[in-house]
Amino acid sequence: MEMREWASRIFCADCLEEKLLAPPDGLKALTDHQPGSPVAWRRPPRPAHLQIAPKNQRKKFPHALSMAQAESRIRCLHVFANHELMALEMMAWALLAFPQAEPSFRRGLAKILLDEQRHFRLYAERLAAMGLQFGDLPVNDHFWRVGSEISNPLDWVCTMHLTFEQSNLDHAPYYGRLFREVEDFASADLMQTIFEDELGHVRFGSRWLKHYKPADVPLFEVFAQHCSPTNPPQRAIGPEFQEQARRQAGLDDDFIRSLQSWQPGG
Repeated sequence: MEMREWASRIFCADCLEEKLLAPPDGLKALTDHQPGSPVAWRRPPRPAHLQIAPKNQRKKFPHALSMAQAESRIRCLHVFANHELMALEMMAWALLAFPQAEPSFRRGLAKILLDEQRHFRLYAERLAAMGLQFGDLPVNDHFWRVGSEISNPLDWVCTMHLTFEQSNLDHAPYYGRLFREVEDFASADLMQTIFEDELGHVRFGSRWLKHYKPADVPLFEVFAQHCSPTNPPQRAIGPEFQEQARRQAGLDDDFIRSLQSWQPGG
């Protein structure tokens, strides 16, 4: 199968099963001989029960102190599952949007897309074990809102891998700890799996940021310039800042210090 066909089927699917489509013969068998023309961002289709809910119908994200209640943990996991669904849709779009990107960049995106599909399945399975089907709660468009602000691969890695996914280097261990404290070990183990995969995804972003950035411009400066306007650098930080995880993901100490001290308009 051509990479473009696979990505298009996922992005354009109006059913969940197709959005989770794996390459029929595996990632190594995907070809990329006909990447086609760039496809502009548009909101992808969703089945009726997964349409974006109006703001007045969305539930507030649970407070950290409420995690002893199963309902709060379920609501957290449902939000995280929707993030994974949006992420895999956007990864598919990136393969359509940047047909002229380097082959290794595109194959790396394809690998991450498979990870996002697997993450979604893990969340959906955990929700089912807790008595809820994905889609039973309202979903938001948090990731989708940045799509129209991404114009090139550098924008992409700064917005997706180095903002959304970098923040998960903080969020995943934080919620894993909260779940473990209330003896929800299955959910805690799931967050550890997510964290370990996010290290690789952020490493992908840091590698390509270094590749694409102009010479003699500090890494963080380029990152800040290419973040989505509605998703500034502070969104790359979660509740408990994990310095060592960022070093493991290829971000240097200057970048880490600059991120911690960043202020709007600075």
